[in-house]
Amino acid sequence: MSWFVSLPEMVRDFAYLGASAVWFMLLAMAVKGWRRAYRDGLAARDDAGTNFIMWIIDAAAISPFVVAMINIAMDGFQHFGVVAPTQSLWRQIGPIPTLLAALVVGDFIGYWRHRLQHSPWFWPAHAVHHSDEAVNWLTLARAHPLDRLITAVDVLLMAMLGFPVWVITANAMIRHYYGHLLHADVPWTFGKIGEVINSPSMHRWHHARDDAVSGRNFGTLFSIFDRLFGTLYSTARCDAALGVRHHIGRGLIDQYLYPFKVWFRVPPMLDRPAATRSAASLQPLTEPVA
Repeated sequence: MSWFVSLPEMVRDFAYLGASAVWFMLLAMAVKGWRRAYRDGLAARDDAGTNFIMWIIDAAAISPFVVAMINIAMDGFQHFGVVAPTQSLWRQIGPIPTLLAALVVGDFIGYWRHRLQHSPWFWPAHAVHHSDEAVNWLTLARAHPLDRLITAVDVLLMAMLGFPVWVITANAMIRHYYGHLLHADVPWTFGKIGEVINSPSMHRWHHARDDAVSGRNFGTLFSIFDRLFGTLYSTARCDAALGVRHHIGRGLIDQYLYPFKVWFRVPPMLDRPAATRSAASLQPLTEPVA
């Protein structure tokens, strides 16, 4: 694979995107049949086009900037000694336990960061991700640049906890690739395993247009934190309408400008009731989870 590593980064990114497109197309055909997969693909083409453009912008400009900011911050942590004493612990327990600990800790951090993104002031930027009405594997690429900056908190906090760079990178890659599967248009619930591991159906509820539902199921890798903190809605198959209630606009410019249009209104109100509740105020639903 040395030949692949030696390719320019942008070329590797397009190769990865192309391979992912083929894989998820074959997966959709295997799960839904080629006719249904073809119809769903046509229905999603407008949103997928926006996602693809956002992916290009992110790969070319946003990701390099975020990575640079993270590196500067991590160098600062090392220089000023802002690292938890657990740094020596990871060396003692070995690579595999360290990676497993990073996946759990990283998902715990990501869970609370995700809840923060659904709080009143951060929701307008995160709403861009939720505006996709045909959620599929490429929906992961739909993200406002400011929302992408917020996700960098995960890496910074893990660095402060003393995790080595290699395990922080591995955690980010696993979460990223699993995120594609999590958004895939497949009706998988994972059965009993779904009580611990997040499934595409569980995350699809998170993208539902229903306000009472979209403020639930915040986990990425695990469903256990949603269970522990009372934000689990359901792990069953989701057939609800997806997207957001308020109008954001389908065009790239409209989507990028939307948060600023909301933030500069006085008072800063949103059309969506679910977004006006702080993360701390979220309460479990009264109906039982599946």
